[in-house]
Amino acid sequence: MLGLIQLLLRIGMLAVFVLGVKQAVELAQGGAEMLIDRLEAGDDGPVETTLSQLHGALHRRSARQAGGDPFGEM
Repeated sequence: MLGLIQLLLRIGMLAVFVLGVKQAVELAQGGAEMLIDRLEAGDDGPVETTLSQLHGALHRRSARQAGGDPFGEM
């Protein structure tokens, strides 16, 4: 009887863990979509500014490696 109770508790804890991970992934996806919306709207928060600077730096590096213009257009 004690073994059955332990098994049920373990299954219950596993279910809570799996649902928690699923919810965390959904929260991260929603946060990313919200950040993208804020970038498209032109918000100038610290995260948006950092991502814009990173994006520009990656374009410049790519252009130096390829020998094209900074935005990768030829």
